[in-house]
Amino acid sequence: MSRDPIHVSPHDPAWAEEGLAFADAVCVALGSRALRVDHVGSTAVPGLAAKDVIDIQALVIDLEDDGLVDAMKAAGFVHRPDNTGDEPNLDTAPSLGPDDWRKVYFREAKGQRRLHIHIRRNGAAGARNMLLMRDFLRDNESARRDYGDFKMALADKTRSDRSAYQAIKRPFISTVLRSAESWAEIHHWAPGVPDSYWRTEE
Repeated sequence: MSRDPIHVSPHDPAWAEEGLAFADAVCVALGSRALRVDHVGSTAVPGLAAKDVIDIQALVIDLEDDGLVDAMKAAGFVHRPDNTGDEPNLDTAPSLGPDDWRKVYFREAKGQRRLHIHIRRNGAAGARNMLLMRDFLRDNESARRDYGDFKMALADKTRSDRSAYQAIKRPFISTVLRSAESWAEIHHWAPGVPDSYWRTEE
């Protein structure tokens, strides 16, 4: 049971600006390690109901880089070493093997705005899924509406049980991803310009 009740609310237009600002902050923290940094998850989809949590995804070449954690800590982010990856999606074609679902995970400092930072290896299947689902939901009004309605109803039923919320939501996400893959094939989708990326001073 969770002490932090689940609350899904209608979309807040302020999330977009916050997401871009945090993407830039993570990019600055990672420096040249950052290949691309993006605002992902439900708060990155205009019109989609979501928990009031900003999700940021950063892609790097090497998750074993000794300086990665130190750089993020120096910027004020809190490393959560117990969270080392996501549950594999069995419908997703493998790309990098075990690294497809690995990540280095950070949270906000105590008392700061709720933030989840997922650092994944460039080319990982899990990283691609995050961008694909975001872009698909941005483009598909009916899928966006159905997903938002589902999350709000589910949160109402499982408000004090975060594990149940995640377990029930997982197969629904798999269904959405299957639709997203069909959409990607039809539209020849590829990840677009990142929200932030390392810029040299030259």
